[in-house]
Amino acid sequence: MIDFKGITQDIVAPGSQSALSSASSSASSSVQVELRQAVDYFKLAMEYLTQGRFDDAEQLYRMALNVSETAMGMDNPAIIGHLEELSNFYMNRAKFVEAEPYLKRIYALRINNNQVEETYFAALADTVDKLAIVFERTGRLGEAEKLYLTLLRSQEKLNGGQDATTLDALGRLGNFYQRTGVHAAARAVFEELLEIQVSVSGANSSEVAAVLSSLSVVYGKLELYMEQIAVLERQVQVLDTIHGGCGLSLASALSRLADVLSGAVRLTGCKDLLERAELVYRRALSIYEKHYGPSTATVENLRVRLKRLST
Repeated sequence: MIDFKGITQDIVAPGSQSALSSASSSASSSVQVELRQAVDYFKLAMEYLTQGRFDDAEQLYRMALNVSETAMGMDNPAIIGHLEELSNFYMNRAKFVEAEPYLKRIYALRINNNQVEETYFAALADTVDKLAIVFERTGRLGEAEKLYLTLLRSQEKLNGGQDATTLDALGRLGNFYQRTGVHAAARAVFEELLEIQVSVSGANSSEVAAVLSSLSVVYGKLELYMEQIAVLERQVQVLDTIHGGCGLSLASALSRLADVLSGAVRLTGCKDLLERAELVYRRALSIYEKHYGPSTATVENLRVRLKRLST
């Protein structure tokens, strides 16, 4: 019988260990040198950006990425930082076609990682938003929608239907439908999200208030003004409970509610709506005056809207 133990001992004999250790140390040292070079390229690229030397900065970003790829491999998540540097450079200049291949690589590296940490999800969701913008700006709404649906399904599979990351992904899908004008779909998403958030976070939570705000915008786009008024009144109630009758977020919600009531007055001529709008404007005004004083632009603008209501 072959003595595998003896063979193993021969392979890792002390002399061989030293040679392997030396080779490994040399390779590691070489990688570190290359990575330091990549960092130097990146720093110089940032300096060129401040000088307006955009073409030179682009070349340096590319060189930094190439060095990182050589040192660590094309599919190593450790190169994501340099991929992001180059993709952000293009996105900030509305060069969506140039940014796309780098964002796709980042997305592939992150979506296949299957981590459950919230920091991982935040990074993945940020990549989804950027790549979706590229698809939207280049007329590929179907591909953008698929990104958000994939994000949602991946979080449902990893964490369940009521996890914070899953609800975040659902909200992003709703925001996508809203900003691309698919308001009926946005309504369905936000109404579902509202029901889940009430169950998970409580009826008077800040999370519920945020969904109500999004839903009010969608109802307005769909010209469902009574429904819009109802959700804004509910949002005011939630924020009132949270902030104890004061707070700038409450004042902002009151202003939005008063604006919608005012618009409904113009459409219907309803006296009851007129009275409600006036009361809501006055309450918002009192909170703003308390926080900002009587002579700020916000307060003056609200007074103008209140005066316009009575004319």
